[in-house]
Amino acid sequence: MYEQLEAHASEFNDLQKTLADPAGAPKVDAIRQALDATAQRISDTQGATDLDRNNLAKLYRGFLAASRVIARLQEKQAGAHA
Repeated sequence: MYEQLEAHASEFNDLQKTLADPAGAPKVDAIRQALDATAQRISDTQGATDLDRNNLAKLYRGFLAASRVIARLQEKQAGAHA
């Protein structure tokens, strides 16, 4: 379920450096795409119980929120260099 994120673990783990890198935009975009794809994969997963479905919904919203936060940080970083 998290395979796409694992491919970007080093960039994600050092997100400040990735955001600050002038050539980092493609890496940040790839991280966001991985977060969005993971959210979609979670959305497609069927929970067996109400608790499972509730937890999957929380994960889904969390991954989408993380993607939006990273997009906002990227915008702020770009504005700081403009």
